[in-house]
Amino acid sequence: MQELYSKLAAILEVDEVKPQDVLRDFETWDSLSALSVIAMSNATFGVTLSGDELRQIKTAGELAAWVQTRRTK
Repeated sequence: MQELYSKLAAILEVDEVKPQDVLRDFETWDSLSALSVIAMSNATFGVTLSGDELRQIKTAGELAAWVQTRRTK
């Protein structure tokens, strides 16, 4: 899931995103970055992530686990 963390870092305009990082704690986290994460999950990993689902996800690691479980279905 390193690709996911790299893409999150680009969206959030930071050097690195770690699994334990809380998404909403990033200074650049806003509605546009949330939409970018939703689009990235679909375009890069082929999974559909809704806004409601994203609101339930707290950390980058939780997002990675969510994407991983959806990719294997």
